[in-house]
Amino acid sequence: MPKKNFRIILVGTEYELNLGAIARLMANFGQSPLYLVNPQCEIGFTARMHAKHATKILEKAKICSSIAEAAKGCSFVIGTTGVLRRHRKALRHPLPLEHLRARLAENNTPGPIAVLFGPEGNGLGEEDIKRCDVLVSVPTDPHYAVMNLSHAVAVVLYALVAQEKRMKSVRVPADPHELGFLKKAFDQLAGRYSHRLNDPAKTKLAFQRVLGRAVPDEVEVRAMLAVVHQALRELEGKKKQQ
Repeated sequence: MPKKNFRIILVGTEYELNLGAIARLMANFGQSPLYLVNPQCEIGFTARMHAKHATKILEKAKICSSIAEAAKGCSFVIGTTGVLRRHRKALRHPLPLEHLRARLAENNTPGPIAVLFGPEGNGLGEEDIKRCDVLVSVPTDPHYAVMNLSHAVAVVLYALVAQEKRMKSVRVPADPHELGFLKKAFDQLAGRYSHRLNDPAKTKLAFQRVLGRAVPDEVEVRAMLAVVHQALRELEGKKKQQ
């Protein structure tokens, strides 16, 4: 999925603690700015204290009087809910969070994507939900399904942002040919020391098994190749001097 810019919109937030914690989370996941729709609390000392080093996000938070104003310019609006049965009359079936990334991959329109979170007491209302393109939920225990607001934001941001970054940081697998060269080079090195090894064949097999379990990446294989090749060159040099 191409990189997305997510606009976090909090509707009717009641507690400063959550405001501060969410600002910190947004900084953790590289998201800004924060939009507040009719907040029920001030951005005071408690919010700044819990924001830690993300107070700038609080200072730049945009106060809006409606979701329409907060989501203006967004190409897609995601609503969140922890109570699945609440929205039956609105004919909205929440999408599991793990399926949201695939849904977003289909959205190629430009512009930021809005993610709405309702107030701590009741969550998003029916009118709020109607403004959303999709409704999602975090899979939790049905006996206590509703999460704390800041915790819900953390889970959603992780799913949307951190997973994307993790996929980008996946190691480049080693080239099969280079991996083969490493095995052959090690076999040669083990062969040179066969007179000092109890079982050279077992040593070679052990190295192959270690490589199989470790699944080394391109950088790791090249680093090991450099060492093994250097050891072979030094042995060859000593052999010629004899």
